[in-house]
Amino acid sequence: MASNIMEERMFYSFKEKAWHSLGQVSEVEQKAVEVLDEKFQGGFTTELRPVVVNLNGEQTETGDFAVVRSKTSDENSKEVVFGYCSKLYQTIQPKQICESFDENVKAPVETMAFLGEGNDMFISWKMPEIEIKKDDSIQLFGIVRTGFDTMKGTNLFTSTYRPVCNNTINLAQGWAKQNTDGKGRGEIWNSKHVNKNLLRNLGFWMSHVQENAKQEAGLIEDFFKVLAKTPVTSKEQTQDILKRAFPNMSELSNYYPKELKKDKQDSIVLFNEKQEAIRTGISNLFDGSGTAISMDLWGIMNATSEYFCNVLPSKKPISSSVMFGNRNKQILSVVNVLKELVV
Repeated sequence: MASNIMEERMFYSFKEKAWHSLGQVSEVEQKAVEVLDEKFQGGFTTELRPVVVNLNGEQTETGDFAVVRSKTSDENSKEVVFGYCSKLYQTIQPKQICESFDENVKAPVETMAFLGEGNDMFISWKMPEIEIKKDDSIQLFGIVRTGFDTMKGTNLFTSTYRPVCNNTINLAQGWAKQNTDGKGRGEIWNSKHVNKNLLRNLGFWMSHVQENAKQEAGLIEDFFKVLAKTPVTSKEQTQDILKRAFPNMSELSNYYPKELKKDKQDSIVLFNEKQEAIRTGISNLFDGSGTAISMDLWGIMNATSEYFCNVLPSKKPISSSVMFGNRNKQILSVVNVLKELVV
């Protein structure tokens, strides 16, 4: 898997070493401007230069511009043309993005990198962590991604994926697109670089998403802590929760064409058998075969996650289904039942 890290050194990570082993790992928290200046030696700048052609024997400006990246501190570095644009294009400097991040997010950098020849940059930070119990938490990352060429704009989103390279930043943004709820999860904001107010608006949105995340994290954490404090007192209670989350399909009414009745009845029987298998599988995990399952509503939720993530067989990789597909919906069906019980 190609990392596409610029010059194989312009990657920063707080504490955790990335799979590609490139760049620099820091044991101390750092601001984005500090990473840019100290780890990436200032990075680079961009500017617009008029495009000139030889026209009728004279060097003539076309009215278009080239987006030019400066040299970096690398001894072999050269200037690079990122693309061509009109005078409406607004050049954004990496340092401006870092300054806005520090001013508005007010959190240390988790990961930061330039990709390609510097066309693409991302900064990630840890959103407020939702701690349920000791050693049991949920983590989202806030991510700002900026393109310095004429193809990419600036995007702000949240994701469960920690970006460390080209593939993981795309994976993180893909997760965001699939999990946008309009309430601070998934895609938050984006803009093209013809927007004169891009930096200002980006700052407002970064500040907003961070503050909103703090409030949301508090609400979610309170909900999960209530689950962890609510004991399950009987097997009947467990079965009632699971039957509400994974109910059987009703039997056919008499008002149904006899020619279609057998096929429909067979499908109902098959569906109900699958529902029973799900309920039994989760119940078995909750009753003792699961991993560190507590005897409370939080334990039922964890037993559900373990069943769909680790027990239920599949012929295909399940990661997509757990994040976006049917397994995700099935896990959420238990969450919705638990909400009704405690909220």
